[in-house]
Parts: sequence; structure tokens; C-alpha cells
Amino acid sequence: MTNDTQASSMGGAPSPREGEKSSSASAGGAARPKEKQAAASSGKPRKKSRFTAWWFARKLIVLALFAGALVGGLYLGFVTVGGGSMSDAFDIATYKHIYDLIFSDS
Repeated sequence: MTNDTQASSMGGAPSPREGEKSSSASAGGAARPKEKQAAASSGKPRKKSRFTAWWFARKLIVLALFAGALVGGLYLGFVTVGGGSMSDAFDIATYKHIYDLIFSDS
């Protein structure tokens, strides 16, 4: 049951949000472009660009957290669980050897 049917079955009036939807639907959307033109010509400030310093900082924070999780996972898996040394965990030759083991033609 949706909110419309619940309100009508309970005898309650629709919420203002539902009333707005029905009024804009009945207008056929013709009033919307005029509203946008009126808002644009009224001197209101335009929307700011989404690319701001805070947006860029959030992307860097996520990237740093990803890199930290990768390093932590390598350490935890290779040193703690696997019993290897920490220098081997971050050695490229170790991962070349693992790659050769997986994709060898044996």
C-alpha cells in the first residue's frame, strides 16, 4: 500500500508534499521553465561548482584510507597470518613469484 492509498483509505488529507506533486503534475510542467527563468533573472547567486577544495580533499582522504587499508592488509596477511617477514611483504619479487606460481603452464 502506498502513502496515497493509505491517506485516502484512512480519510486523511494528503500531505503538503503529495499536494505539490499533484499540482505540478496537473499543470503539465508548463510553469517549471517560467519558474527557472524567474529565479535566474531575479539576481539570485548561481550554484557553486561541485569542484571545490573540500571535494578534492575528500577524494584524497578516501584514496589515503584505501592505501592505508592495502598496506595494513598486506602486513596483516603476510606477516601476522602467513608468518613472513615485513621486508618480504613489500618486496616486488615476492609478488612476481606469486604471479608466476598462479599463471605458470604446469
